[in-house]
Amino acid sequence: MAEYSDLKHSALSALREVAALAEEAGASTLAGKLRDDRIPRLENERFHLVVLGEFNHGKTTFVNALLGEAVLPMGVTPTTAVIHRIEHAAESSAEAKVADGSAKPVPLATLEDYEVDGQALAEDVQEIEVRYPAGLLAEGVVLVDTPGVNDLNEARAEITYGYIPRSDAILFLLDAGQILKESERQFVANKLLAQSRDKVIFVVNKMDILDEDEREEALAYAHSHLSKLVDDPKIFGISAEMALSGDREASGIDTLLDSLRTFLAEERGRVLLDNALEAGVRTAATLRTGIEIQRRALSMEQGELERRLNSLEEDLKGSEARIAERSAQIRESIAATKALVRADCENFAKRFGAQLPAEIDAAEAKDLRKYLSGFIEERFRRFGEDQAKDLSKRLEEVAEQAIAFVNDDANSRADALRAALGKDAPELDLSINTFGYDVGAVAVGAFGLTLMALSNVVVGGALTLAAPVLAYVFRGRADQALKDRAKEEAPKAVRDAALKMAEAFEARIDGFGEQLIDFVTAANEEMTRSIAELVRAAREAKSEGAEAANELTANTSMGLSQLVDLEQRMNTMKTSLWEESTAE
Repeated sequence: MAEYSDLKHSALSALREVAALAEEAGASTLAGKLRDDRIPRLENERFHLVVLGEFNHGKTTFVNALLGEAVLPMGVTPTTAVIHRIEHAAESSAEAKVADGSAKPVPLATLEDYEVDGQALAEDVQEIEVRYPAGLLAEGVVLVDTPGVNDLNEARAEITYGYIPRSDAILFLLDAGQILKESERQFVANKLLAQSRDKVIFVVNKMDILDEDEREEALAYAHSHLSKLVDDPKIFGISAEMALSGDREASGIDTLLDSLRTFLAEERGRVLLDNALEAGVRTAATLRTGIEIQRRALSMEQGELERRLNSLEEDLKGSEARIAERSAQIRESIAATKALVRADCENFAKRFGAQLPAEIDAAEAKDLRKYLSGFIEERFRRFGEDQAKDLSKRLEEVAEQAIAFVNDDANSRADALRAALGKDAPELDLSINTFGYDVGAVAVGAFGLTLMALSNVVVGGALTLAAPVLAYVFRGRADQALKDRAKEEAPKAVRDAALKMAEAFEARIDGFGEQLIDFVTAANEEMTRSIAELVRAAREAKSEGAEAANELTANTSMGLSQLVDLEQRMNTMKTSLWEESTAE
């Protein structure tokens, strides 16, 4: 952590220097982008540790053990009905985040009321944010305690699964008394590892119920079975109750914490620093080009400079029409994707609905009573997961299309800029690299955070819609009457559920499309804004007289030299990050 802190300090220092040079040159847009976004993001970064596991595995007790004392309520019944997000603060406090965006204070002593006795209220509360002065949290860690993954209702599913891709490490809790049940194996294989293969740490809790030989056997069993799902799984055996009672060394909790600190510093820290340094290098290169253009502008006569600047400003004004055209093209691609998804859902409903009567006829009434709901659920789940994979690929193509738009516009903009600034203007490279540009909308993997929850949400809807069939079964009607009613109602329930699934997918596709439009808009606006600012600064200096123009000219020469040095320093830091990783 000390080494990471030194690297972080050096990176922040370099970013601040680039921002200062941009401000001095007159490029306030570039300076603001670093100061308002990238620098605070690195300064205030948090390591998000998400605790997952089934009910009754002691997740909340485990979170309390990490904190060092019983902060969250614990009990023999499942207690965590909403997300708990725990951050560091000098004073203890808590507040409930409600679905409408409001928040209200909650005394820590009454947290349990939100989770057990206040179920009606809990449905409106999406998250409880707890602030507490714990040592682990002071190191920049945020702990997230979640509801049991085997009992998520529609309101909580997407919130819980939404934390998985955004987390820096996932602590998946297993029970020493029954390690890796089939439901857990299915969740790990089909949900968890699909999104977070490289950052899952498995924790076997309640090791105190086993003797020494049994503990070794339990960990060996966990390693053997988890190795079939993930290469070299990280597994720790702990007793959260022993840790809370004061026997931290024997509990295994400190060994886990030491490993977490190393993991966070080496893995997450490298990625954070790499992203920040990449932004710094890109900004420095843009500023260097802009300053060279500014020097060119300073050499012009005042009248010529006015004409050149007017041309640049006209180009900026013309971006609105370009953005509108690109937005329309993206929306057209999004509409086509939605049409394909809806057709897929409708075809699935037709096929499944047509198959159901034969399935029902072939089944015994007692089997329908037991298995009809599970059969519907599993078919929807499989379809939803397959559809999500296909949809991610389709959306990736739309994202690449948006990047191509930006790069096409960049090339046209660069040509227009060179024409505006004269034949001696520096070369301009305004293109955006698909993987290097730091825009969340392009990271299509993030789309998975809603897809993971989608099957849970839709399956719940399918079973609700199928309720008339199930209710008829449970009333114990005659076998044939039961089958006749099931054959009549089940296909309709499937069609209604498939419609709900299509609507859920479409809502998320629309959201993704708006993100892409925001990206294209921002990229178009920023392409020449900073260069225009630098040219305006040159015009203002020349209008103030020779002394101001000479001072700006001297500053630009000094700034260019400093930028070259800064780019070299930041690139060296970037290279060293991954050289150390490869060596390790």
